[in-house]
Amino acid sequence: MVNKRNSGRKRTTSTDETVRSDQRKRNLEFQEKQNELTELQDTPPYHLKGSGTTIWKKIVPELRKLGTIKQIDTVNLEAFCSSYSTYIIAEKEVSENGIFAYNFDDEGNKITDFSKKNPAYSIMNDSIKTLKSLAVDLGLSFDARSGQLVPSDIGIKENKQDNLRLVKFGADI
Repeated sequence: MVNKRNSGRKRTTSTDETVRSDQRKRNLEFQEKQNELTELQDTPPYHLKGSGTTIWKKIVPELRKLGTIKQIDTVNLEAFCSSYSTYIIAEKEVSENGIFAYNFDDEGNKITDFSKKNPAYSIMNDSIKTLKSLAVDLGLSFDARSGQLVPSDIGIKENKQDNLRLVKFGADI
């Protein structure tokens, strides 16, 4: 997802005085529209099973505390929970049978084939990539949350001094 308006910069929903007036106005409008959206349900969808249901129950309350997730985000959250469930199944298979494929000989003994990967290993890696991508969309990573949250005024000095101006670079800035 490209942030065309801000040329790759992280988005912010801040409405404090440090934000330009046009951005502040746009952010206030966004927050008003966000508040009009339906809240996300606490109960997981019926089609999620096992680990998918567990992760839904763990992260939904936390996301609701942030106030950034709404019912409209259900598809991304369901995909995240489903990928997590797939990851857990594949990870269990890899931990039991290793990262290499295996065959059986004529007597039924398991023989590891070091020239082939266990298919569950590829499924596990694909699930991780999907989880990372959806985590950013849902605000489940630190960087994603830091761009969404409104910074607090604690620690901001009233009399700001631009320390960059104190350094002499040989040019006026």
